[in-house]
Amino acid sequence: MKKPKKKLVIGVGAVAVVAAGAIAVLGNPGKEGETLPKVEVVEAVTGDVQQTVEASGTVVSEEEKTYFSPANAKVDEVSFKEGETVKAGTKLVEFNMKDLEREEKKAELNVKSGKLDMQNTLNKSDKAVKKQKDAQGNVASLEQQVAAQKNYVASLKSQLAQVTADAQAQAAAEAARKAEEARKAQEKKQQEIQRQYEEAVRIYESETLPAYQNRLNELNSAANQALTVYNQAENTYQMAFTAWSADQSPENTEALSQAEADRSNAQVEYQNAQAVYEDYKTQMPPAPLLSDFTGASDLVTDGTGSDFSDTPSGDISGGTVSVDTSGIEIALEQASSDLAELQSELASQEAIAEADPNAVTKEEKEKMKITNNLSELEKMSAKELVESAKKGVTADFNGVISKVTVVEGSTVTQGTELFTLQNTDKVDVDVNISKYDYDKIQENQKAEITLAGKKYEGTVTSVSHIATQNEKGASLISARVRIDDPDENVFLGVDAKVTIQADKAEDVLVLPAEVVNIGKQGSFCYVLEDGVIAKKNIETGLSSDDYIEVTEGIEEGDTVIRDIGTLQEGMPAEAMASGDAAVTGEGA
Repeated sequence: MKKPKKKLVIGVGAVAVVAAGAIAVLGNPGKEGETLPKVEVVEAVTGDVQQTVEASGTVVSEEEKTYFSPANAKVDEVSFKEGETVKAGTKLVEFNMKDLEREEKKAELNVKSGKLDMQNTLNKSDKAVKKQKDAQGNVASLEQQVAAQKNYVASLKSQLAQVTADAQAQAAAEAARKAEEARKAQEKKQQEIQRQYEEAVRIYESETLPAYQNRLNELNSAANQALTVYNQAENTYQMAFTAWSADQSPENTEALSQAEADRSNAQVEYQNAQAVYEDYKTQMPPAPLLSDFTGASDLVTDGTGSDFSDTPSGDISGGTVSVDTSGIEIALEQASSDLAELQSELASQEAIAEADPNAVTKEEKEKMKITNNLSELEKMSAKELVESAKKGVTADFNGVISKVTVVEGSTVTQGTELFTLQNTDKVDVDVNISKYDYDKIQENQKAEITLAGKKYEGTVTSVSHIATQNEKGASLISARVRIDDPDENVFLGVDAKVTIQADKAEDVLVLPAEVVNIGKQGSFCYVLEDGVIAKKNIETGLSSDDYIEVTEGIEEGDTVIRDIGTLQEGMPAEAMASGDAAVTGEGA
């Protein structure tokens, strides 16, 4: 059985071939004069065997890049069409810069506005917190002052009562000579006056002054509450303004208008409440004076026709005894007024100390920082987009435009696909290898590529390890062959023929492919040994279409029969004389 041919090439190496003539009729080799059959033979010689693998494929680019818009902008110029070749560094798309520069300016203003808003809010927060801390400190001091003032008022009252009592006692002693009735009446009158005065003082201290103070506290609380509402409205307005500055949408515009109206209303409410408080503060009721009650009762005479109606207010006379209490009374009135003011101030400071100062929280401060950082990033992004758009879109390598999606004059957004460029300096041929040949293919093997009648040198760059099937169900292995030096005559997408230079055996023993047979036991050939046909089992290596490497079984110089025809092993034969039809061949 003949071994099937393989697409292989023999290297330059001489193989002597003796052309065969007609095979003579067999005769008895022992009889003299009879002619032996002649056989065409070749000599086993040393040569080179080059394996090749033939394949066809499609020319493709090794590198493809799709370009996208770097910014939101109008396309001013598109200087290419699909299928055109372009050089590396060529500006292919130019953008209109007007809108981008406006967005960059807007981003800068947003950053500045955000920083000012944050600083303003923090200043107000710090001021409110300081005011509260000051009020908390003032409360303790005012409480001490109020307590001291109460003690002072109480001492004045006690002093006045003591002076009055002493004067009354002196007056009673001086008037002892008057009739008992007159003395008793006068004493009763004085007691009534004292009772009425003390009752008036009691009512003033327990009802009138507390009622005034409670009302003053209510008005002060209302003013503080109105201030809190105003501060909250101010904060809401600042946040609405920040949102509107970042996005002037209808919703943000409406929210800003509402926040501004609420702030104005809250400011008016606060001013009105403060005015009512200040007005009422001036209306503190005066403390009662003893002099207001000296003529409250009917006067009685001493029985001599004289009465006490001419006794001055604050004077208690017994003829020779007189005392003036006006100084103590004035001091008591002033002390009471001072006490009321201290109590009012204490209530005001307590309200401030207990009220929520609307201080900026740690989370709110961090949020404002994040907002400002985002504005900074937007500013940087806008600036980068402007710089990127100024450069336009430039070809990164020599190539051909394979897809165009951009239209001149259109407005594109950042990330919009513009076009696709395929590299013409890095060009490959995608080929499919038969399952009979894939084991011969390796990376870095050299190849010859025929494209439109022109030949190019190439290199195997990759071999797939996953087989695919063609339309007939045959298994194929894909490989990629790079064209080492492509030129302008290489077109993407066209068919190309590829001859891959596979393994090569140099300076080895070779035989023509047709003399090697394959049987159940392996490869064999026939040789002439001492004029007798003999069968030789051989081991083979690389093979081409014409020659096969022999690694074992015969030696260089052995005479190998091309075809024994009807002859058999063990028969005598003789080689055809070399002079009859001898040729010497070289493997291509």
